[in-house]
Amino acid sequence: YIDLDILCIKSLDGLLNSVDLSTYGLERVKLNTSIALDSNETEVDPQNPNPRGAHGGDSDKDELEYQIGHAKPKILAYLDSTSALVDSLQNSLTESNGCSYGLDGLVNRLGDATYPEPDVEIADDWSALLVYTSGTESRPKGVELTHRNFMIATTPAWSYEGYLRNSDRFLLLAPIHTMAGIGTVTNAISLGATLVVLDSTDANYVLEAIEAERISNMSQTPTFYRRMVESEKFSSTDLTSLEQCHTYGGLNQVGVFEALVTKVPHLQWATYWGQSELSQLGCIGWFKSLSEIPGGDLRWIGLPVPHLEVRVVDESDNDAEVGEMIIRSPAIMSGYRNDEEKTKEVLRGGWLRTGDIVRQDAEKNLFFYDRKKDVIKTGGMNVSSLEVEQAILEIPGVLEVAVVGVSDEVWSEAVVAFVVIKSNDKIDSAKIISHCKSNLAGYKVPKVVHFKDSLPKDLQGKILKRILRDELNVP
Repeated sequence: YIDLDILCIKSLDGLLNSVDLSTYGLERVKLNTSIALDSNETEVDPQNPNPRGAHGGDSDKDELEYQIGHAKPKILAYLDSTSALVDSLQNSLTESNGCSYGLDGLVNRLGDATYPEPDVEIADDWSALLVYTSGTESRPKGVELTHRNFMIATTPAWSYEGYLRNSDRFLLLAPIHTMAGIGTVTNAISLGATLVVLDSTDANYVLEAIEAERISNMSQTPTFYRRMVESEKFSSTDLTSLEQCHTYGGLNQVGVFEALVTKVPHLQWATYWGQSELSQLGCIGWFKSLSEIPGGDLRWIGLPVPHLEVRVVDESDNDAEVGEMIIRSPAIMSGYRNDEEKTKEVLRGGWLRTGDIVRQDAEKNLFFYDRKKDVIKTGGMNVSSLEVEQAILEIPGVLEVAVVGVSDEVWSEAVVAFVVIKSNDKIDSAKIISHCKSNLAGYKVPKVVHFKDSLPKDLQGKILKRILRDELNVP
């Protein structure tokens, strides 16, 4: 584990003030376009193309070219270690009439100099952030969020719920360009918490950092926690400083939870659901043991925070026990960048259409069933891909699974599973299908099982089902 340089907020503010915005025809900053250009995600080294789990290469370049073309930023700030990648993006920047600044150069330029604060009054309905969605279903969408979204909804809710506290030493593992990353940074600064930022999510590296920095709070996907408990350093690392672990973006695995609770008995867990369109506001559920999860259902995503009004509706917007979650809140985005039609569709009737299928019980607990687009329609019946995935994950030796629907002449869609197993385990399709037949209704059982060495994921560890569909030529 290596100590990283510390750049305080005052210094960062000075960096921003040092840039002469008038040179670019900008009188004031109303938009902060957050694009993946930190060393964890895009550093390209010919001798080591994948350092400490970094995600470099053509996929990042394609994604950045798309976002630059869509957002048309005037200034692109980057770490000097990513200069090779930035050089390859110059054509896209030129087309957007933008330019690039290396942050290392800006730090050197700042030195001991001071620059005056711009004399600008910021209205609460001005755009504060332009954040791109994770793109697990399609091309990422540019979500415009206002200052009001955060300051009267997300930050107060996080504080009220105890999700982030002034005393916390919070380990930021989410890519900063995502809503989970930049939202956490914004809330931590507002609440005065300490942020520890690493340049890698390698499990061994993170474990060293937790012990060295005495981390009290962290948040990551189930995929990451699994890698952490399987790390060779897990048993020997001192994790007693941890007070809270938050999880989001996937189905939790019992074995992973039990390993962490055994090692840190006082650990408080939070399951969390949120969306970029909600400026990271959402639902939180607290528990210390699996017995505290309502009904023992690991699909639980908690209760809506106070700043959130939730309905669960059917296709006709009638209230339902299971259906799409729609939301009203002061945290809801102003809209999608350059996509008025999609904005109207998603904000229809004054409610945000989340696209998530959930169940709500009598106590208002919410249970995530599936993305609306991931529900498989087979033989006139609806199948939750998450339910099938949960059943397959119960098989010892299964590490990861993703279930999608494939066009089928007989069934309309057929259930197909992609499975990753431990290297030494002998699991075949027959075993998985047999297990599913014993635990699921017949129409939910996968027709085909594909075995893979790994599943495609975004930078937060969320499985990209659209890529799996593309492999099968599914529209």
